[in-house]
Amino acid sequence: MRDLSRVGIRNIRIAKSGLVEGFDSVEACAKKLIGIQAQYQQFGEISLFHRVSSGVTLDGLNRVYADGRLIKLWGQRTTVHLYGVDEWENLNAIYAPRRTWVRKHCEELGVDLDDVLGKIDRLARTKRYVGKDEIAALLGEQAKKLMTWGGVLIEASLTGGIYAVPERPKTRFYAHRKWISNESVESWTGDHAGAMEDFLYRYFACYGPATLADFKHWSGLPNYVFMDAFRGIEERLERFDVDGKRYFLPVGDVDLARQDVVSSVKLLGKFDPLFVSFADKGWFADKGWFADLKYEREIWRTAGHIEAVILVDGEIRGTWRYVIKGRNIAFTCYLFGGLSASDKKRVKMEAERLAGFLEKELQAVSFE
Repeated sequence: MRDLSRVGIRNIRIAKSGLVEGFDSVEACAKKLIGIQAQYQQFGEISLFHRVSSGVTLDGLNRVYADGRLIKLWGQRTTVHLYGVDEWENLNAIYAPRRTWVRKHCEELGVDLDDVLGKIDRLARTKRYVGKDEIAALLGEQAKKLMTWGGVLIEASLTGGIYAVPERPKTRFYAHRKWISNESVESWTGDHAGAMEDFLYRYFACYGPATLADFKHWSGLPNYVFMDAFRGIEERLERFDVDGKRYFLPVGDVDLARQDVVSSVKLLGKFDPLFVSFADKGWFADKGWFADLKYEREIWRTAGHIEAVILVDGEIRGTWRYVIKGRNIAFTCYLFGGLSASDKKRVKMEAERLAGFLEKELQAVSFE
């Protein structure tokens, strides 16, 4: 453990994130990573595309969604993620007891949130899918304010009532949990302490080596909510210090071979799990160009936006965006420094692979 370096931490995290060997299915990926952030559906799907060893297609994802095997719920940081249905009880136990900004917002508007949740629940029970416009009509003249950034739909999700139906390019429909599960919310244990311990342990197992500050950032929870649970699992964690910070990983879970860089190129989408899960923004490099904060700001932008990233052999080499026109797609890569001709060729090959997943014809890849 004493030999573990920041570069070693970086490479272990990349491997544990599924970017080396990959997971067996999209459901296994979402479970292992404890959800895939997906307020922009296409980028959540790109995160899955990079991490499933058996290959992912849009048709395959549509079948998973249609079967209710992945749904969209609000969880960490009160942002919407793709989760397996069995994650809902844990999210309810951890986040539902907390006073979110939504309740305060409703009080400011003079709206009874519990009454609104009851109306949404009754509507969603009457039909398989409920349109966003139907919920807006139910809420009346204040609907826009009540649904800003998810609004009352966040509370409806956290309390176990409704989920968002995964759909591209954006969510249009919601559904009651009764349509995909025979388990009632009343049957849930509500074991907050046990759920929090499990949540913490799973985080360190998936995203470790990580610090408590990293968990706080990823979960969106204040220290006082999880410190008792942390003490409950502390003996199951191995700890070590690197550059003055204490990192944790489950005992026996350190595979030092994962410190080695695996040669690969990835065009990671916006809000990729690697970039939403750690408080420390400089963990990806301990020297060179990334020490310049201007590059950090190119990735982690204001208002919580995280850019799509070019990853070459474990190093961030720039950001990227795409433009779609009909059947064609063109990528623009914004490099943080020089990139060899051979690496540019590798990036173009990865862009072609990603274009195929998006069911588009690659028109061009340009570098700036």
